[in-house]
Amino acid sequence: MSEYASLKIFEATAAIKLVVWDMDDTFWHGTLSEGGVTLIDRNISIVRELVDRGIMSSISSKNEHEAVKQVLADAGIWDLFVFPQISWNAKGGALETIINHANLRADNILFVDDNPINLEEIRFRFPTMMVAHPDEVLEGLLDLPQAKGKDDRKHSRLEQYKNLEKKVSEQTGTTLSNEDFLRQCEVKLSFDFDVEAHFDRIVELVNRSNQLNYTKVRLETDEAIADFRAKLQRHDIMSAAISARDRYGDHGMIGFYMQHKDERQNRLIHYVWSCRMMNAGLEQYVYERIGSPDITVAEPVSNPIVTFPKIDWIEEVAANDDGGASALAAQQLLLIGSCDLSAVASYCSRDRREYVNAVKNDIMTRCDDFGFILNDPAKVAASSVIETLPAWGRDEFLDFHRELPQRDVVIISLSAALRGAHLVTSDDVVVRVHPNGLGEHIDAHPWEEFLAPCSFYGLDLTQKLALLNESFDHVRRTAKPGAQIFVLGANTRDAAMPLSATDRELMTTYNAVCEAYCAPLADWHYVSIDAVVPKEQLVDDRHYTRIGYFAIATDINRRIAEAAPAIEAAGEAPHAAAASGRPFDLVKAIRAGQRLSRFTVFGPERKDQGMIALSRRVLNRSLKRVVAAVR
Repeated sequence: MSEYASLKIFEATAAIKLVVWDMDDTFWHGTLSEGGVTLIDRNISIVRELVDRGIMSSISSKNEHEAVKQVLADAGIWDLFVFPQISWNAKGGALETIINHANLRADNILFVDDNPINLEEIRFRFPTMMVAHPDEVLEGLLDLPQAKGKDDRKHSRLEQYKNLEKKVSEQTGTTLSNEDFLRQCEVKLSFDFDVEAHFDRIVELVNRSNQLNYTKVRLETDEAIADFRAKLQRHDIMSAAISARDRYGDHGMIGFYMQHKDERQNRLIHYVWSCRMMNAGLEQYVYERIGSPDITVAEPVSNPIVTFPKIDWIEEVAANDDGGASALAAQQLLLIGSCDLSAVASYCSRDRREYVNAVKNDIMTRCDDFGFILNDPAKVAASSVIETLPAWGRDEFLDFHRELPQRDVVIISLSAALRGAHLVTSDDVVVRVHPNGLGEHIDAHPWEEFLAPCSFYGLDLTQKLALLNESFDHVRRTAKPGAQIFVLGANTRDAAMPLSATDRELMTTYNAVCEAYCAPLADWHYVSIDAVVPKEQLVDDRHYTRIGYFAIATDINRRIAEAAPAIEAAGEAPHAAAASGRPFDLVKAIRAGQRLSRFTVFGPERKDQGMIALSRRVLNRSLKRVVAAVR
């Protein structure tokens, strides 16, 4: 053992993903530039075993490149090294190049060199890199837990790095900008929502990735993994395994996200990527594709999520597809209605507009509202009252009516619109009042100032079904020619809790009306939830598991693919102005219903709650006046 090595005790501090070898008197005996060298069989065996474990080897050697290549090629192992840096330049620069090209952290690299000066240079320049003299580490390297790797005797990891090596070589040799280079890389990305099929790989990625693990929520215990599995079954959890390929090869599954999305929040629980396609914009593309959810980034990370002004070089394809774009992902999409669309949207086009229920200021604001579709845009634009209501807003409404004629695909879910009452503002704007949301707020706070200029009406089922048909007529008149319209039905089966007879009859009637409307129209499609979503995927009568929502998106995607020629033809035609159709007086239709008191929109029990709250408010005001008088 050398004098230098006797002073050092090597300790692996992290999983080893790459070993960088010096050549002279390290990988072989002798100095190549001074004469012949003798290869060390043990080192050749180490390189072969490492690659079988998915651990790469590279070279940092002060020599002539072709001379080193010839020796290793004659030994049959040249192709087992990636990103070799062979020149007479300083080794610090060589290691930096290897790190950048391999997209690895210094922490996961082991540098082996017999020269103490080189070792100290690398220690100084890369404090977290593992550095060792050959006598310290090589004898027991393969026995280290940090060098365990995983079975990769097919050398898929080596192939991925060779593809990356080719890509880096072409990129460094081109005069194109980074974005232009990426545009000619033919990057294709796919979402696989069957994450259970990738479960082990996802757990490994979450636990091992650091550079591009933006959340760093590890799955290192049985309890954490069990909780992770349970989350995958929840109706408000969206997740996907991301795979990618480009002209340099298939990079396999390289990313994963888990998103908590409902009416109240939209945030990422897990957002993690392999470094194999770092700097290609994939992290940004997917983040924007799933709606730019809230995320608390766990530093450090190598890159921010958003790094490019615009990404136009990534083509989205179906999982396990040979190149054809996913039909749904390729369309301009609009979703209008209930909260179930938020879940379906996660499996839909990146280019989409969502007009769905959301919680604002602790009150559910609902877009599954006939008024959101049928109100007169001129009246909404001029209304001074609508912005005072805890409901959908003027800008959201007007944006919907601008976007509807431009979209290739429209998905509608309005079953909940058959429930509740309606209010009419003093300037003739109609808003639906749902029992759980605005209605609950009104019954508990009937004195709110925003209610003063409003009147309230209840409609019978026949009147509501007439508004449902009128809403469909409006979409039909207004939508882009050739647009595919999908109407989601409602579940009528018992879930964990049985449906009441009233609810079952109401939803059965809704389904029948929707199916009858769509049946004679080539571009309108009824989606039967009872037929598409397996019963075991029901969370309750109105919510489904992630697999259930994916089944809905899959059914829609299949039908869009079948209708692709019509969509393409419509896209080539100039956009026609929305047909005016016959005028419809929504306010008149609502006022034909039963007038309700704002003190009891939904019944005596709610009235009692409201009056109790009102009494408390009056009492508080009286106490304040008494206190003021005493002072």
